[in-house]
Amino acid sequence: MKKYDVVAGVGTYQDRSTGETKYINKNVGAIIQTEKGFRLCLDATFNPAGMKRGDDGKVWLSLFEPRPREQRQGQTNQDQGSEDQQGGYGGSAGPMDDEIPF
Repeated sequence: MKKYDVVAGVGTYQDRSTGETKYINKNVGAIIQTEKGFRLCLDATFNPAGMKRGDDGKVWLSLFEPRPREQRQGQTNQDQGSEDQQGGYGGSAGPMDDEIPF
């Protein structure tokens, strides 16, 4: 069961109408609760080396409780992550059942 979205702050921009600084966030994974405990699943294309480091030299990620799909209207598909039908993130955890059509 998916417990949290893992989100990286990847930049900022100035809102033209208010002049306010806004944050650009990207969903880069999920925290999944299994029978054996919690597991972290990260998007394989996410590279934390490209993120801004804190004063302590570390990269910080945020955890947010997943929102229902209808509340994600303003986000692009990339920002929503690629949650699969089983509630995990990314590909399947087991062997693939699909046959290659060639």
